[in-house]
Amino acid sequence: MGYLLPKLLYVCLYGVLGSAIPYLSLFYSGSLHLTSQQIGVILAIAPFIQSVACPFWTMQVDKSPRWHGRLMAILMIVGGLSIIGLMFIPVFLPNDKTSVTLFITIALAVSFAFFGQPVTVLVDSAVLKILGDYKIYYGDQRLWGSISNGVCILLVGYFIGIYGINCAFYIFGISVIGFVTIALGTRVPGDSLITDSERDPLLRNNTPRKGHYNYSPGAADNNNDMDTHNEYLTDDIRRLSSTTSSHANTLLMDNEHSLLNLQRTITSTAARDVHDEANLLLDQMDSLPPLGLALSHIPTVDTSLAAFAGIGTSGGENGVGGYPEESLKHTIFSSPKVWTFLLMTLFFGVHYSMVAQFLFLFLKQDLELDPSVIGWTGPIGGVTEVSTFYVSRLLLKNLNVSTLVTISHVAIILRNFAYQVLVPNAPTTMACALLLQLVNGFSYAMIWSTCVSEVDQMFPVHQRAIAQGILASLFSGLGFGIGCIVGGYAYDHYGINMLFNVSIGVAFLSLTLFWAGRMFRQSA
Repeated sequence: MGYLLPKLLYVCLYGVLGSAIPYLSLFYSGSLHLTSQQIGVILAIAPFIQSVACPFWTMQVDKSPRWHGRLMAILMIVGGLSIIGLMFIPVFLPNDKTSVTLFITIALAVSFAFFGQPVTVLVDSAVLKILGDYKIYYGDQRLWGSISNGVCILLVGYFIGIYGINCAFYIFGISVIGFVTIALGTRVPGDSLITDSERDPLLRNNTPRKGHYNYSPGAADNNNDMDTHNEYLTDDIRRLSSTTSSHANTLLMDNEHSLLNLQRTITSTAARDVHDEANLLLDQMDSLPPLGLALSHIPTVDTSLAAFAGIGTSGGENGVGGYPEESLKHTIFSSPKVWTFLLMTLFFGVHYSMVAQFLFLFLKQDLELDPSVIGWTGPIGGVTEVSTFYVSRLLLKNLNVSTLVTISHVAIILRNFAYQVLVPNAPTTMACALLLQLVNGFSYAMIWSTCVSEVDQMFPVHQRAIAQGILASLFSGLGFGIGCIVGGYAYDHYGINMLFNVSIGVAFLSLTLFWAGRMFRQSA
């Protein structure tokens, strides 16, 4: 099995994220006796802090590649202890100390959000750098994380049903130990010969790049340049279709050795590289691609946020990537199609997270399902999500963006209506609740893959990395955070049906904004 270390990193990482984390809402409610509104505030902490913590820690490992593995281990230890500390709150604090319990829980949640949650992007960064010129294999490695996450959620739910909620923390602790062990043995390639004084000139003076294919976005009208580029592109596609590698096609020009070594230590550049290489291959395919290639084309939310780590370093005073910041603002605000699309992404994150973050509470408290049944949502949702990512490129070729965005919204709306008619303890309730999880995985994967593709079409080459970061911060950062708070308030004060109805209302608002931007563009 090739590239064993990246696979082990993902298996152990999602062993951590798939154990105690999904079941924390049940722990907050059942063991800490917190209200749904309080739980919503706590769950909102991670999305809000994520948008800051991911770029911050990414910047640290990009500057010091030798510390990459050790920093992952340190952050996981601190974050892991924060989660395990939650287990001891009901042991040392009586139930009537609600304010103290809430304060300590929030403090531990903040600690995990800042130290533990960003480990995800550091693992993505480490894997991309370990793969080097073979980053096209990134999706094959990430697939093991999806498998691990689904299996862990299922197994932890089964053990919670037998031994109680604390069992999730024990499995979490074992997973943390396994990850720390692997992380300490991880060595990330880095060029120690490149100093900080050499880093900025290389980035500022170099022309924009799309992966390892050296070309200028403004040279589209230059036939000779395009012919040269297409020649390398054709050779690369022929080679990648059989070996999935672009190693032999790397172009070396003046300072290129130093620049490529520098690129391998910059997470956002490496992530953009693999996205572009996969995009070039997928454009040549009319049938379904290999699963790993399809996953390589779609960046994770955390990796997209890493683009913010380059602000103020790669562009210096000139803005992002050496281009004026005003150009990014102009791209966004000069076109209603762009800013309404970004607003749609924000509101989709709100109405999606309102239900997703409280799903386990709904299944346990309102539908009275056993945790061993709830655990099946992990593999069901995971398989659907990966399958949708797999066919997303083909769907984008055969259906337009408007259709896919509408389908994603309508699927969530119909799912919310379906949840409201489920009856606790009815013979079909368990089967229907699990089948509806298929919609959850489909809608998330469909909207994210569509948004990633559409943002690439809306923004010029030199703005795409930061645009993907903005997309991720609106969707998973601000959107998820607001959704947790609004969902918790609605659930606590008006009941679960109100939560579903508010989610439906936000979904209609999101879809209306999207179509308004499209219709305005057509009328203009």
